[in-house]
Amino acid sequence: MVGLKAGGKGIQLEMHDASRTIGFGALILALVAAGIALILSGGSEPAPTATAVRDSTPAAASRGEPAALSQQQAGRDEVLDLPARGTPLAWVRFGERVEIRSAPGGPVTETVGPETQYGSRSVFSVAKTDGEWAGVPNPFTGNGVLGWIKLDPDQLKAGYTTHAIVVDLSEHRAQLIRAGEVLRTFTVSVGAPGAETPTGSFAVTDTFRGGLNPVYGCCAVALTAVQPKLPSGWIGGDRIAIHGTTGPLGVNVSHGCVRAADRDVSALVDDVPPGAPVTIRQ
Repeated sequence: MVGLKAGGKGIQLEMHDASRTIGFGALILALVAAGIALILSGGSEPAPTATAVRDSTPAAASRGEPAALSQQQAGRDEVLDLPARGTPLAWVRFGERVEIRSAPGGPVTETVGPETQYGSRSVFSVAKTDGEWAGVPNPFTGNGVLGWIKLDPDQLKAGYTTHAIVVDLSEHRAQLIRAGEVLRTFTVSVGAPGAETPTGSFAVTDTFRGGLNPVYGCCAVALTAVQPKLPSGWIGGDRIAIHGTTGPLGVNVSHGCVRAADRDVSALVDDVPPGAPVTIRQ
C-alpha cells in the first residue's frame, strides 16, 4: 500500500460542465515508506475529472471528460435525476457537505465535503438506488458494504462515466474498459498470502502523477477498498491503490495494493475519472 501525505508536487485536475472547463489547483502529495494512506473526507458548477471519459457533450468528446448533466437537464427536482447511461456519478456541490449513512435514512457513518483530503472532487459511483437514496462504494462502511447518500439536488450534481477497471487476481491481469470495450489489458502483481487484495466492487477516489517515491512508480489510482489484514506495527494506512512498481509483475507480493508497469498506471490516470467503478475478482 502507498502512504500519501500533503506536500510536494501534484497533478492538475480539470472540471467540466456543459461547455465550460475550469482548471483547479494541483493535488499536493508525497509518499512515505509503505502502503496507501488516503483519508477522504452550489449553484452551477463543473463536473469532476482527471482527464477522463470520452462520453457526451462536444468538450467531453474532445477532452475525454466525464459528462455532466446541465441544471436544465437535471431539473433541480426534489430528488437528483441520475442519468440512465453508463455508471451514474454524483458529486458534492461546492459549499455543501453530504452524509454517508449505513442504510437509507440510517445512522451517519461519515460526512464529506466537495473535495477529498488531496484536492480531488468527492465523487460517488452510484451502484444502487432506493427511492431518494443512492448506495455508493466508499472507504468508510467497509469492503462490500454500500454507504447511502440522499439524492438531494441542492447538495449533489449528477453525471456519468463509461469507463471501468477490472482486476482478476488469479490471472494477475487488469483491464481498462470503456462502454464495454476493452481498451487495455496488462499484467499486475497483487497481495501476498496473508495480505490478499480485497475483492468486490469499489470506485476510484483520487489519481496521482509525479512526486511519488520511486518505489511506487510514476502514478497511483486510489480506490475505496481498504486492507483489513494489516501487519503488526504497520503505519502506512489501510487504503488500497493501483500503482506503479519497479518490482516483478505477475506475482503475489504486495501488502494488498495492485502493482503494474508505469505505462499502464499512467494510462489509467489519463483516462479514468474519480468515481469510475473498479471490480476486483478472484
